[in-house]
Amino acid sequence: MVIGGLWLLREKRGEILQGLQAVRERHGISGELKWGKVSRAKLAGYQAVTDFIASRADIHFRCIVVDKSRVDHDKYFQNDRQLGFWVFYWHCLKQWMGNWNTYFLSIDFKPESLRSGPRRLRQVLENECIKRAWLKSLECVNSQYNPFCQVADVFIGAVGYEQNALIASPAKTALAQHIAAQFKRPDLKGSNLPSSQRFNIWRIWS
Repeated sequence: MVIGGLWLLREKRGEILQGLQAVRERHGISGELKWGKVSRAKLAGYQAVTDFIASRADIHFRCIVVDKSRVDHDKYFQNDRQLGFWVFYWHCLKQWMGNWNTYFLSIDFKPESLRSGPRRLRQVLENECIKRAWLKSLECVNSQYNPFCQVADVFIGAVGYEQNALIASPAKTALAQHIAAQFKRPDLKGSNLPSSQRFNIWRIWS
């Protein structure tokens, strides 16, 4: 399981969105960007989107990788898989929140998000960030209308593809390799220290 997202300066959102839209228009990309939609016909467009994101030193991608076969939900999460998911989400976010920054978080909408998960996530993040950061807002959004969540979905999918050693799609294999190359990585496997920048993969085991 991979949980992650893009991190960027709030004041740069408009500028980045304009650049991203220009790339999409040049390559005839309509509809939602999704890892599941990657195909040979769309590969060049998805590579161009990757190139644009990688060209921006002020955009970071960070994720955690969880080996679900090693997670004991009975022991740690009262056999509640959604609780486990939100705990790992918390681990993903808290590692990189600090330096007295103010954060605005947008989480891809899911049906279970209507329950208490986001509210509890915000509470524990606010407690975690006391005296080192501020959480201004945490909202659930529909990725269909949020290009940043769409790009994150593509990168998350690519990481999961390589971490699970999948070879089902030549186009997805090529895109995963392209993403790694653009962020100056040998591949999307392995793990980094949480302190590393730009494209961070942190494998966390229960």
